[in-house]
This record gives sequence, structure tokens and C-alpha cells, in this order.
Amino acid sequence: MKLQLPVCAGVLFVICLFLMTGAPTLADEGTPTQGVNLFDRSNLVAWCIVPFDAKQRGPEARAEMLARMNLFKFAYDWRAEHISTFDEELETLKRWNIELSAFWFPGALNDEAKTILDVLKRHDVKTELWVSQGFGDVQCTPEEHKQRIDAAVLALRPIVDAAAAIGCKVGLYNHGGWFGEPENQIEIIKALNAPNVGIVYNLHHGHAHLDRFPQLLQAMLPYLYCLNLNGMSKDAEAKGLKIMPIGNGDLDLALLRTIRDSGYKGPIGILGHTMDDAEQTLLDNLDGLEWLVPQLDGAPPKGTRPHFRVGAKEARVEIEDPTRRTALPEFQVIPAAHADSLTPAQPLPANYYATWNRSHGGNHNTRYAPLTQITKANASQLKKVWEYRSGDGPANVQSNPIIVDGVMYAPTSGQHVAAVDATNGNELWRFKPDGQPAFRGLTFWPGAGDLGPRLLFSAGNWLYALDPKTGQLCADFGDHGKVVTGEVRIAPAVFKNAIVVANYLRDVSAYDLATGQPLWTFHTIPHDGEYARDTWTDPEDGANCWGGIALDDQRGIAYVSTGSPKPNFAGNTHTGQNLFANCVIALDALTGKRLWHFQELRHDIWDLDIPAPPMLVSFNWQGRKVDAVAQFTKIGNTLVLDRVTGESLFPIRLRRAPVSTVPGERTWPYQPDIDLPQPFARQQFTLDDVTDRTENAHAHVMKQLANASYGWYQPMIENKPVALYGFHGGAEWTGGCFDPNTGRVYVSSNHVPWIVTLFRPDDVVRDPNAPPTKGQQLYEANCLRCHGPDRYGVGTNPPLQGLNRRLKDDDVRNQIKNGKNLMPSFATLTDEEVNALIEFLFLRDVPESAKRPAATGGVPRFTHNGYPRLSDDEGYPGCKPPYGTLNCIDLASGKLVWQVPLGIYPDLAFWGDDNTGAENFGGPSITAGGVIFCAGAADLKLRAFDADNGAVLWEHDLPFGGYAPPTIYEANGKEYVVIAATGGGKLGTELGDAYVAFALDQN
Repeated sequence: MKLQLPVCAGVLFVICLFLMTGAPTLADEGTPTQGVNLFDRSNLVAWCIVPFDAKQRGPEARAEMLARMNLFKFAYDWRAEHISTFDEELETLKRWNIELSAFWFPGALNDEAKTILDVLKRHDVKTELWVSQGFGDVQCTPEEHKQRIDAAVLALRPIVDAAAAIGCKVGLYNHGGWFGEPENQIEIIKALNAPNVGIVYNLHHGHAHLDRFPQLLQAMLPYLYCLNLNGMSKDAEAKGLKIMPIGNGDLDLALLRTIRDSGYKGPIGILGHTMDDAEQTLLDNLDGLEWLVPQLDGAPPKGTRPHFRVGAKEARVEIEDPTRRTALPEFQVIPAAHADSLTPAQPLPANYYATWNRSHGGNHNTRYAPLTQITKANASQLKKVWEYRSGDGPANVQSNPIIVDGVMYAPTSGQHVAAVDATNGNELWRFKPDGQPAFRGLTFWPGAGDLGPRLLFSAGNWLYALDPKTGQLCADFGDHGKVVTGEVRIAPAVFKNAIVVANYLRDVSAYDLATGQPLWTFHTIPHDGEYARDTWTDPEDGANCWGGIALDDQRGIAYVSTGSPKPNFAGNTHTGQNLFANCVIALDALTGKRLWHFQELRHDIWDLDIPAPPMLVSFNWQGRKVDAVAQFTKIGNTLVLDRVTGESLFPIRLRRAPVSTVPGERTWPYQPDIDLPQPFARQQFTLDDVTDRTENAHAHVMKQLANASYGWYQPMIENKPVALYGFHGGAEWTGGCFDPNTGRVYVSSNHVPWIVTLFRPDDVVRDPNAPPTKGQQLYEANCLRCHGPDRYGVGTNPPLQGLNRRLKDDDVRNQIKNGKNLMPSFATLTDEEVNALIEFLFLRDVPESAKRPAATGGVPRFTHNGYPRLSDDEGYPGCKPPYGTLNCIDLASGKLVWQVPLGIYPDLAFWGDDNTGAENFGGPSITAGGVIFCAGAADLKLRAFDADNGAVLWEHDLPFGGYAPPTIYEANGKEYVVIAATGGGKLGTELGDAYVAFALDQN
């Protein structure tokens, strides 16, 4: 049994010594001691002002600022984006006669560390290298303590030797935990037995030391290189006040007196460490010192405490520091399930795949048709056999139609649900619900006992049940044929008496099939007292299911995939693991009980949802057939999970992720870096990806990237663009298909880069008690539902905060009048109303009497510049092709069997560049004949592919873009392929109102 001690053994010696000699206390007032001018500006070191500077100054501006403030000592902290400016930094400091007092240094002698050493040697600069290590919490056993001492010496020895070789010192930096205890650092220094090692002590990491600070200071004095100040109060860290400017803390005067009277004669650091303007932060600290220092000898304070510029707000919000993260192992692995423990496949009923009675081909979402009339040999002979035009106005439709007994049921562009003869395209009936129906799917239930068949779909906030024969409401269901569910965009799933639906905003619920009465609700963002509530510091938004639900008809398990937490890109207001966002969740369909969950990304701050509907598959795995869930994701992963336990069939490798510089943000330490199944999309933007289509195209993209960051799970940076993949996939809501004969899955994918900038929202805040302006009233009536009451955006709808940073009046006016992508037109608004709305959006209609100051306390809120693509000078993607692909993955091996370009850009193709692929939103469906059908690109084509190798067998122009998966069915002995062709959507092509069907020529 381990004996747990309150502190490590190295602490006990100092405690015992203090008990024997009498513990000193913070110096009392009125006991002046003559000492050096410790707190003069000439002895102050500016620290934490590079990545923590809201103005993101470069070397020249930073040096000019320091010189202007008469600060000529500087400790340099940095992030990866600063490495390329190291030489410039040192040259600039030398020109401005500023001493480089210290250089933040990695905890291991890695490539970055060697780069720093080379730069210092090249410039003949001899300075201190400030280093931190990990090693866990303070508490440990004597055995663990000794092991940690040995490990620290082993890790630090190469750094100490390399520093000595170029005349530099190494300062052990207290950063919390075991390594941050000064007693342990002293023991490490003695074990190293090197003359160039000392201590850098930081008060902001020493809140737990306050009661014994005088003793610690005496113990550290022989080794102390630098002492960094901070505003300090009792219990401040527990109150969220870890970092404050000097003079803002109740203990500051006593601490300064203790430091002065200790005999310490070294440099004193003043701290930036907030994401404010570094100059303002430093001035706050200087003002505090100038107010406190005259009081050290008992003089009364001159005036009141200084009015701090930034210290009372974000100075209290800590910034992540990379040292603890880099001390973690680079990789972790979630082991694969043992083959013997996997769930054996249950035989499916005969002809299970023969019906397409639910969007995506049934409850398993496999989009597989066991039809063989259309083959690889004859697919080139396909002809258009009918075209249905709803005639109720052009609009985007994203629904995969269903076919039952020769009848197609589908939503129309004019917000009806229609029944159409699937052999000729003649309309049989139509029904008009309240709202847009069956946005991404609908379901036919065949009836049982006394309950007749029902056509189930959602529109607005309602779940509807229609008689499929007549199109009339089923009066015995809910409120005369409908029940209130909140907004649902996907096809319901039915198991016994339960209709399972997923709300677009969050949560999954079930309703009684006969009566419409609610049965249960599962909260995808846990409520107080529920499991995983502690994975959110503050539950906000997101974790919604917007791609689809799968249902195991035999086991009664519903499978749900969820999106990321919201708001996107800034997670500082909802830190934690954020369950059940970015998850596949298995629920008991009758009770809503969570059976298991699997989370791909933890604390997703990149909008990398799991968008596609889960797909239920059965295939041969190491000698036997198993039942699994295959889940495609935005970052291009294919998760393969046991259907009953949720365990992964493949090992899941996790890689250490970088930290954030956003105040209050806490990135999750590890994110997925999966080998198998092989990713089908690019997961990290690099300069090697930049387009080389033309010299102008390359130069245009490089100019956008000049001040940008990019890299593996690179967090957003305030006021600095970040380039990345994934907003439109990888995979999208369209998902993929599965061939049960081969065990292969097929998925369409996008490979398009984006460039996003995070910034603070508008400063003007409206008094909620002030009378609303006309523009505000129009916003609340027309825009609030999608963009939220505070204009931060709801779900994936973009924020309208900071609109003036990215759009002009005419841009907004055009979008209001004409719509754009998924935003509808508001053509009914008068010019006067549009102008009033624009005045509201640009904050120009706020009278002085209705203004109030923006909130200054707590964690800051951020917004972003929308979802701008990283494009070249002609609007094409700013990366090398392919821009869109169709992909085949073998589930048994995890190997990517083939990947081919999907779609073309017609103008590029005209000049011979016809193999680029294109951004797409279609999704494939497959037949037993080995033919895959897929559309979705802006070239308006439906194509047939060979399932064995991805070769194009046939293609046909559609009247408008086909932005939904095709349905494959048989009617009167004939095999058909039908697709919604209505254009619009995220690609913004011309809108229409068509469904088009193809079949082989009758002859």
C-alpha cells in the first residue's frame, strides 16, 4: 500500500527547519530596510508580452514600445508562429539597446530548442533559458519523489549542457504541480551540480505558497535568477483572480517589503499574460509599483489606488501555457476491442434491403439496393425517363426521396410533401404543412394491427403523420395529425411504438406512434445532475444531430451522431470535454437510456462535427461476421464501432494537441490521429498544399497566408487568421453507402481550405430596457431564429457580430434581397425596411440614451469573420486538387481501396484541367450490380461509377444541381435512379424544382 503524503519529501526539510527556527512572516509595516533600487524601471524585466499581446506587435513595434516606456530588459516568450522571426527579434533588440534577459525554452532538447540555441549562438547572445517540466501533482510518495528527481535531472541535463556550451544559464520556472515547488527545484539543482542552473520564481504560480513565501524566498535566494511579480490577494486564485496587475492585490505591499528586505538583488519581472494591449498591461503594473514603492518605508499612499486600464478584467483570465502540455507523452492509444468480444452479426430478414421506405435507404442508412438490372456493362445506356416539376417555386431540397409500392414520397421546393407515381413522374397528391418539410428526410411506416400506415416527417416545429394513400393528416395522431417537437431536419426512425427524432438545436426524443404523446428525451448537453454535466463549465449550444439517425430494428437501439459545441471557434466560455458533442451515441429506442457513446474530438473548437448519419454494417472481421456502426466524419475519419458495446474495431491513436492563446480557453490535451481506417480527407493545412494552378493563383493565396497560422489542430488566435480544412468535410450530412456483399463503404468528400479570424465583438451594447428601433424589430421578426438574440449565430448559422469587419452595406442589402446559399431571400421587405435592418446590423441606429458599456468582467466573448474560403485570385480553392473525391474503404482491413476526383469546374475543364474534382454535397448510393450513383458538384451532373475501381461509367446533366443522395428502386420490374435536382444550397447554383429519374432504355 502506498503512503500518501501531503507534500513531496523534498518539502519536509524546509518545513522542519522553519518549525525549529521560527517561521518568518511577511514583513511588518514601519520596518524600513535600506536596499538596492529593486523596483526601478532599470531593473524591471517585461515578461509575457509576445503571444499575449492583443495588438500582436512584431519585433520592431515591440522594441519601440519598451524603449518608450524606459524598459530595457525583456524576457522573450513565443509560440510556433514566432520561430521564423527569432533572428529579426534579436537584431531589433540589439539595435534598440534592449537586453534579452531570458528566452522561454522547451522542456526537451527538440528541434525548436536547437533552433533557439543556434539563433543565440549566431547572435552571440548569452541569456537565461527559462524551462518548466511536468511530473504531476504536488503529492507523491517518497519513492515517487526520488523517481521524479531522477527523471527531471535526466530531462534537464542535455539542456543545461547545451546552454553552458554557448554561455547561457538555465532557470527552472515554477508553473504549478510538483516541479513548481521551490524545494523540489532546489533538490534538482543540487543533483544537477552545474554552475549555470537557478530558479525563476513567479508569484502568479505561487498562490499556494503565500503562507510560507518568506521562508521559500530565503531558501531560494542562493539560486534565484529572477522574481516575477503579480497582484496577490488571499484566495484570489480560487476566485478566478490568478493574474492581476501589481497594486490590485491586498498583499502586494507586504510582499514587496518582504522581497526588498530579503536581500535579493536580482531583476524583477512585470507580467503581461493577458490578451490585452501589452503596453496597457505593462503600464498598469508600472502605475501599481509607483503607487506602492513609496509606502515601503511607511509613507502614506499618494492618492488612491491607480485606476487600472485592463487589470480588473481579463488580467484575471488565465492563458494556457504550453509547458504542461509539452510534458505529456506525444501519443496515447485507445486499444481496439478484442476480436472475440465483438458482437456477432444477426441475420437480417429476407429482402431487408429491397425497400427504400426511409431516407438513406432504410433504418440502417446503407443506401444499398439489391438490384442488378443496371450493370457496369450497360450503365452507359441509361436515359432520362421522367422529370417531375413541382411548380411551386424554386428552392433548395436536400432530401433523399423514398419509394413505396411504386410511389415516390418527397418534399417539394415550395414546401409541400408530394406523392408521385415513380414510373412516370405524375403527381398523385400534395400536402402543405406549416414550415419546410422533410428537410433531410422522411419515413414510411407500413402499419400494424389496427393502426394504418403513416408517412412521418417534420416541418417547422411539428412532427406530422399523413395517410400515404390520400395525403390527409392522421387525425388520431397528436393534435389532429401533428405534435410539437421543436425543429427537426432529419428522417424519424420507428421502433415498435416509438418514433425517435433528433432536434436540430439539441436533444433526442421519442413520441408514441399511435398518439403522438412524448415518451422520453435524452439531453445531448447534460442537465444539472445528469451524467457528464461536469464535462462543461457552462453548457451553451450545439451537440445537435443534424445528419440522421440509424436504428437496429432487431435490438431496438437508436444511433445518433452529433455536432460540435457552439459557439464555433472560441470554446473559452464552455471549456471541458463537452459530452455529448462530436459523438456517436447508442440509445435504447424505447426508454432513451444511453447505452454507450464514443467521442471523436474532445472540446471541438473547429466546427468539425460528426455530420453524417451513422451506418449499420455487417461484415467479415478476422474470420467471423460482426455487427458494427460505420461513422464518417468531417475530418475524414471512418469510425468502426461495435454495435452493442461501442468499442472501436481499430486502435484509435491520439496525438498531443497544441494549446491556445485565447483568454480562458482550455484546449483538450489530445485529439485523434488515426491510422486505420485510412483517412479519406486532408486533415492539416500546410504550405505544401498551396495551389500551383498559376503563378498568380499561388501568389494570391500566399499573400492571404502571410500573417496566418496553420497546423495540426491549430487553435484560433485573436485577430490573426487560421487556415484549416473541414468545415464542409471530409464527409458531410450526405454520408455514404455500404455494399454488404463486399464489406466496402463509399463516401464523397471535400478537400477545400478555409481561413477564419477570431476577434472581439462590437463594443456598443444596447440597453435591453430601451425601446427597440425599427431595425431591431425587423431583426427579431426575420433573423433572430437563425442568428440568435445576441447575433452570435445559432448552430452552424454564422454570427452577425462584427459584420462591419467583413461586409459593406451593399453586400448585406444584396443578401437580404436575393438570399445566399442556405439563407432565403427576404424580397418582401421594402427598401425602407432593408435600410433600417442594415442600420441595426451595423450598430448605427443606437441612440446615446440606449447605449451601455460592454461587459468587462469574466471570460471575454469572441466572434469570427464567418466562413471564408481560402481561394485563389479566380475564386477556385486555394489548395492543390483534388477538391472533391469519391472514396472506397474496405472495412475489414481499413485500407483506402481507391479515391477518384468527383466533379469538375467547367471553366477549368474547358482549358483541359478536367481532373480536379469539385466541392460537392450529394452522397453516393450503390446497387448489387456494382454501380455507384453520385451527384452533388456544381457541374450539375449525375454520374455512375464502377464500385471496383471508381471509373466513371456514365454521366448526365441535371436541370439544376443535385444536392442530395439518389434513390435506387424497382417498379413494375424496372430499375430506376431518381434524384432531387433543385440547385442552391451551399454551392449557390441556380435554384429549381425538379426530381429526375433515369432507367435503361426499354429496348
